Amino acid sequence: MTGKVIVAAAVVSFVAVAAVVVVSFMRTDKEYPLSQNVRGAPVPVTSNGFVPVTTTTTLPRLSYPPATTRPSTSVSGSVSTPAGYRTVTGPNGVFVSIPQTWSVAAGSQPTNHQADDPATPGAVVRYGASASEARPLYDAVAANESGVKTGYQRIRLATVSSGAEVVEWEFLYTSEGVQRHAFAHYWRRAGLDYIVYGASNAADWSVMRPVVDVMVSTAGPAA
Repeated sequence: MTGKVIVAAAVVSFVAVAAVVVVSFMRTDKEYPLSQNVRGAPVPVTSNGFVPVTTTTTLPRLSYPPATTRPSTSVSGSVSTPAGYRTVTGPNGVFVSIPQTWSVAAGSQPTNHQADDPATPGAVVRYGASASEARPLYDAVAANESGVKTGYQRIRLATVSSGAEVVEWEFLYTSEGVQRHAFAHYWRRAGLDYIVYGASNAADWSVMRPVVDVMVSTAGPAA
């Protein structure tokens, strides 16, 4: 009888421990999904998850090629690198023109790079590419909206080209109590989703917008 009681107690103990392990695993999976990221911006990853820009983190600096003039292979047309800008290349072959004085760093995801304006705190651009999703590009981009938790206001979300999948998303959001203005240009080509993205504090958007326009007009490879 004593032996049976000991065996029964051991079985109960094992079941209890196993239950704790299973519950702990389920909680971990729920609280830390793979698509979450604590820093960054809309980035060209399969999940297309949005997380607010944080510009205070020091990221490793990357080497970049000297300023060049690209042939007419941009997304929007035959636009060469303007004076005061240089062409940089990012993940999966994306290229774009950014101001000469802006420093380049690794982005929040391996699929994107980031450049910051040394003269305007909070002004940042990102560019990159990742594998296309199965759903249409518009739907993939629109899914980002639910991830913007604070102060989100859509300005524009639209398909801008009938000949290729090109989507633009412009919006306002709030980060650390400051309203920010953001613009993202996405295009799909040969199984990859490309992005160029720019954001700044809303008060600085009039300075940031011309930089974003140059990025969009010179980005490639073409859709």
